[in-house]
Amino acid sequence: MLKRRIILPAVLMAASLLPAAQDNPPGAPPALELTLRPAAPDTAGIIPSVDVTLVFPVFATVELAFLPNNVETVARTITLVTARDAAGPLPLRVTDDPESAEGPARHWSAGRPVQGPVTLRYRAPISNRPAPRGAAPPLELRSDTGAFSGAGASFLLLPRSAAPDRLRLHWDLSAMPAGARGVSSLGSGDRTVLLEDAIGRLKSTFFLAGRLQLFPEQPPERGFFSAWHGTPPMDLARLMASEQKLYAFYEKFFSRPAESPYGVFLRENPVNPGGGMGLTDSFIATFGPKVTAEDLTITLAHEMLHTFAGGLDQPAGLEGSWFSEGLAVHYARLLALRAGQITPAEFLHDLNSTAGRYYTNAFLGTPNSEIPKRFWADTRIRVLPYDRGSLYFAVLDTQLRAASHAQTGLDELLMQFLARRKRALPLDETAWCSLLEQALGTPGPESYRAMLAGALQLPESGAFGPQFERTTTRLRRYELGFAPEVLIEPRRVVRGLKEDSAAARAGLRNGDEITRPVPQDVVQAQQEATLTLHVSRAGQSLVITYLPRGEEVDAWQWRMAGGPPRR
Repeated sequence: MLKRRIILPAVLMAASLLPAAQDNPPGAPPALELTLRPAAPDTAGIIPSVDVTLVFPVFATVELAFLPNNVETVARTITLVTARDAAGPLPLRVTDDPESAEGPARHWSAGRPVQGPVTLRYRAPISNRPAPRGAAPPLELRSDTGAFSGAGASFLLLPRSAAPDRLRLHWDLSAMPAGARGVSSLGSGDRTVLLEDAIGRLKSTFFLAGRLQLFPEQPPERGFFSAWHGTPPMDLARLMASEQKLYAFYEKFFSRPAESPYGVFLRENPVNPGGGMGLTDSFIATFGPKVTAEDLTITLAHEMLHTFAGGLDQPAGLEGSWFSEGLAVHYARLLALRAGQITPAEFLHDLNSTAGRYYTNAFLGTPNSEIPKRFWADTRIRVLPYDRGSLYFAVLDTQLRAASHAQTGLDELLMQFLARRKRALPLDETAWCSLLEQALGTPGPESYRAMLAGALQLPESGAFGPQFERTTTRLRRYELGFAPEVLIEPRRVVRGLKEDSAAARAGLRNGDEITRPVPQDVVQAQQEATLTLHVSRAGQSLVITYLPRGEEVDAWQWRMAGGPPRR
């Protein structure tokens, strides 16, 4: 099954790579220095912690959010926090935002006036426990097979400053066995980088170190490379060779040759394998015992597309994810097909997975403006930017081809839009609507606004080329059977159980405590996929499995039609 994972839009930032050993030349801004020293792995190959040293040329209050993107960070568990400046030991005051605040965080501020640069040291523990809030991207610190990995946003104490800065990364692997390597979104080994936003870049940088597998064995200074740890159930080197070719295809399609390293990182995910998240100049994807190379192909294509297409400047974040995620879903399968990386049958499989999930979604008509506040609470809301956005782009492509008598389509409109970034012009809703009106007249912006309001997106039969045609079938709606908010709460205690649901018929009761995270996004797209809940009831452990489906409804799908492929 080609899986559709949930990721958040990556923030694109320009970077200039400099020789790793280079000191600050005259006139260069002082460097923000980061040293990572992983502990020695234990007998099971688990690295228990990472010692972090940060040197700030100018110190401001540093912070670490408790739960960014639903990922539990080390904000509450770090130890051995010390700071020094030119005057000696620097006392730190620790304060927490109230839980009711938006994006609550823990803050460390100076307890006296600071003199000169500040060196901050602490230990970040690696617990390896499953994501406690259920659905979450794989950003937390995790270790296995003599290696560790994690995103900066999950363990680095950083200020809110977004000033231009020079970043110097150093790997101290002295506690690790011979052959250990350190890589990151910045490239392989120690790096010195001049950035527009060193703080933002560090948060969206992925770090890996220890016993790693790399492709190619010596990563280039520019362009595609991959690193992974764990025990993948497929030949990842072979898959990465294929993805490297797709990356080259993207470079030509988007007319954007590589200017810095581009990292594809993989690790095992015990909760939601096959998923991932896009980061700056990189992405992290995951595998599990049952994930195949075919499962990962579209996921990897999707993640790479984020780097080339990016997202909207405004509205940013989840409200603009219809663009970034919808575009990635639409073009990942389309460009992979054009590049010969997937077959027409695999294209259909992925398309019908998206279409089936969308047309059976009970919340299909939810306005885009309501998605951010309900995104993590309900899988049916969480998948809407992906599913609805991708089908909107298919509808738009057909409209553009009809208006231009098949001379232009979405490809050309998208390139016009993305060209604004090269001219330092905003990629926002105003610019998008302006291009739509130029190409389609008033109906262009009207169709766009209707989509945002929740209007049904139904591509025409030949929207994906003459080799495919639309058909109808009967599919069943996804139905969890109880209040979906339960699955993201600290204690997952069942409430709101529907008496006529499959969950109730399988024996689930209100008051049962679900003891393990429950992934749903992929299951929602698979009509025959079951959910297994590990439940505690009155001191007794139970395992309840059921088919989370409700009423049967009409849904659209596509099938082979025999026509020639569209190029």
